[in-house]
Amino acid sequence: MTAGHILVVEDDTTLGMSLQQRLVLEGFTVRWARSAAEAHAALKDAAPDIILSDIRLPDGDGETIMRQHFARFGLVPVIFMTAYGDIDQAVRLVRDGAVDYVSKPFDLDGLVETLHGISRRKSSGSEIGTAFSGSSAMRKIGATLLRAAEIDLPVLLLGETGTGKEVAARYVHEAGSRRNLPFVPVNCGALPADLADSLLFGHERGSFTGASGVHRGFFEEAEGGTLFLDEIGDLSPILQVKLLRVLETREFRRLGGSETRSFGARIVCATNKDLRAMVTDGLFREDLWFRINVIACKLPPLRDRGEELASLLDDIASAAAARLGYSGVIVDETAYDAAKRHSWPGNIRELINRVDRAIAMGDGRALSEAALFPEGPVQTDTGVDGTLDVNATLSEVRDAAERAHIKAALARADGSPKDAAESLGVSRTTLWEKMRRLNIGPNNS
Repeated sequence: MTAGHILVVEDDTTLGMSLQQRLVLEGFTVRWARSAAEAHAALKDAAPDIILSDIRLPDGDGETIMRQHFARFGLVPVIFMTAYGDIDQAVRLVRDGAVDYVSKPFDLDGLVETLHGISRRKSSGSEIGTAFSGSSAMRKIGATLLRAAEIDLPVLLLGETGTGKEVAARYVHEAGSRRNLPFVPVNCGALPADLADSLLFGHERGSFTGASGVHRGFFEEAEGGTLFLDEIGDLSPILQVKLLRVLETREFRRLGGSETRSFGARIVCATNKDLRAMVTDGLFREDLWFRINVIACKLPPLRDRGEELASLLDDIASAAAARLGYSGVIVDETAYDAAKRHSWPGNIRELINRVDRAIAMGDGRALSEAALFPEGPVQTDTGVDGTLDVNATLSEVRDAAERAHIKAALARADGSPKDAAESLGVSRTTLWEKMRRLNIGPNNS
């Protein structure tokens, strides 16, 4: 069983060959593209599990590769390699969706460890198995989604980052009559403005400079299946208008084409933003909001699922142990207690990441607080000193706990967002978003 399929995009023959040989020895299936053109050709065939790409290439750049293909394969992690990088470029690329960024010369062992970690998370089937079981609230959500799968109406999934919105979207698709038809995920926040029309609706040959052939867009690829529009709140105003028209007429045209094509797929949208507030602020069209907000389902954050946290921890630990070849793992009381105290800023995704890392780095027999939280003991959820303002709202209490936890992680990491994010089990993008929301400055103030 391979560790996953990696597309390596590197024009340097020595480095490319070295990476290919090492990754194959590590159990990965590797396809090596020596140019941007070869990378585009490889990505037309199928989505790899991970893309490891140089930024500067003889006929293009890795950033363009990501922007042209990330919307289609929004769940494919991208790691960039460059000898010319600086912190501003690193921040921008990660904010745009890249998982990580390494500067040449880099630590190959460290990179391999990172790739194995990503591969383990992607191969985890525990999210789907535990998503809609446990508490009565989650069972009710599961029942709502199951009912939604039986009727052909738009579904809107709401919730924080990491709560499992794509898992819910796939559940709706796989539980309904369209299960054998395409499921096409689109990351709306990653759609580049100059290519958005072509990516969504396709284009005809000669419709713009460089359009040398016919291209089928996401709407056409979805056919009679499901089109999942993730991060719908990031859709540009122009695309909001075009999406509304498709939903109203169930028709679209390729860019530069005259033929009207039918749109028969179902629409599932997701966002971590408050669309109602965006409508009030004039940032999201009210008529489009009404169109997509037919069957709405809000996925709760993990901090509100305390009654099922223990069973979630058991299920995810068992799945991770089996995946890593261990016969079983015992979760001890210290892990349960620490999990209850933790604020889980990364939600289910953070829980899976932490468990995967703990079992992979341990002996596969026991899961303790120290293994689950290697950065140090979990403090109480009431703040740094454990005191609680009785007049504070629940939201204020949660923000205070999350702020204290993030600041503590940053302090332990000597101010490094990368190391802090890793210890918290979230991406750097998620950490930056939370730091902005909680007014935590770069100097941890």
